[in-house]
Amino acid sequence: MNKEIIFISAVALLAFGFCVINAVSFFINRNHFKKTQGTIISFKTLNPSTEKMRNSKWAIVSYKVNGKNYTSQNQIQVSMTADIGSHVPVRYDINQPDRLYHFSVKRIVVSALIVVGCLLVIILKDFPQHI
Repeated sequence: MNKEIIFISAVALLAFGFCVINAVSFFINRNHFKKTQGTIISFKTLNPSTEKMRNSKWAIVSYKVNGKNYTSQNQIQVSMTADIGSHVPVRYDINQPDRLYHFSVKRIVVSALIVVGCLLVIILKDFPQHI
């Protein structure tokens, strides 16, 4: 087996693990969270804010649940274009409304697509050897 196939297999395996962990977390907790709109009150970026590539923005949000205002204990990742005062969808724990969930269906779908893409590359790369 050549090095490219090993590397692509490792990427597929990591993406599969990420997908499974997020999917299991989503299905276990699906009855324990609700969605609402939050407002960003502060944020930080992992790299200097002037760097756009390979950067992410993490925010503390405030949101209202059953008429009571909450400020998140944990940070959530938001779009790089989001700013203080921006509205973002949040998922909060029904039993602890100040705790937010990080998982998303998009992450599950994207990681599954990466697995499928890697497997297709492996199959197509190996296919000419069998002709």
